[in-house]
Amino acid sequence: MSMVDVIDGASYPRLDPIACPLCGKQSPARVIAARFGMLTSVAECPACRLAYQTPRPSEEASRAYMNWRWSSGDSYVTDSENKRRAARGKLTHVQEVRPLPGRLLDFGAGSGAFVRASLDAGWQAVGVEQSESAIARAREYYGVELQDSLPDEDFDVITMWDVVEHLRDPLAVLRLLHGRLRREGVLLMETGNYENWRRILEGERWSLYLLDHHFYFSPASLEAVVTRAGFSAFRVLDVDHSAPSLRRTLTRPRWGMRAWKTYFASKRAWPEHGDINVMVAAATA
Repeated sequence: MSMVDVIDGASYPRLDPIACPLCGKQSPARVIAARFGMLTSVAECPACRLAYQTPRPSEEASRAYMNWRWSSGDSYVTDSENKRRAARGKLTHVQEVRPLPGRLLDFGAGSGAFVRASLDAGWQAVGVEQSESAIARAREYYGVELQDSLPDEDFDVITMWDVVEHLRDPLAVLRLLHGRLRREGVLLMETGNYENWRRILEGERWSLYLLDHHFYFSPASLEAVVTRAGFSAFRVLDVDHSAPSLRRTLTRPRWGMRAWKTYFASKRAWPEHGDINVMVAAATA
């Protein structure tokens, strides 16, 4: 079935079917309605514990979508106070694995909130971002000048907050970033966890099904691609565990029964991460 992405009034046909990037096997895809009136086409590779889009959006569609989102009035891109608060929370994860400030690269820096928080905390921070709209937002909201290409420098820490799922070739990018880390440097990544109770409960209404999310990682598949890129000591941080809302369970008991049943089934299947919707992982160069 042919697919066409319509973004800000322009049409972009999907002409790029792919197989699982870890094992090369092809799996059937299902079309899922995503947020903002968009579509995704998601296949699952059970052996690799990885889901991915096929056919995937064109590079032109991805750029158009990214600029459209960052230039919109949506609270995700305009609520600078919430983004500052979230950035400070992310910085605590960095400080857990690297207590002393050093040189930091935020790859896929968005509107620059994390770069701003890092600079304020004493880090020598640089942000890289491709969206022209996001670069303009960073300048306007946070007084940060982001770069549009990877600097030829070495870093103590590289962060990728909600970025790896957007990459067309995660392995190639991670290999490139591995070469920019100093010895014993740390990579920190945040991305959705495909093996979690919320995704199973919500089904095709899972909030992380988005047009520009090319991949949906489990801890195992994320570790596989990170390890192939040359990193070691991969681990998922013990953060962001969640369970069904008790208040919602009391007000909507039928929902509560389904939610708790799904929660416990996920914890049995994946004891360490079945209750993590968005995972933060670390690896060493």
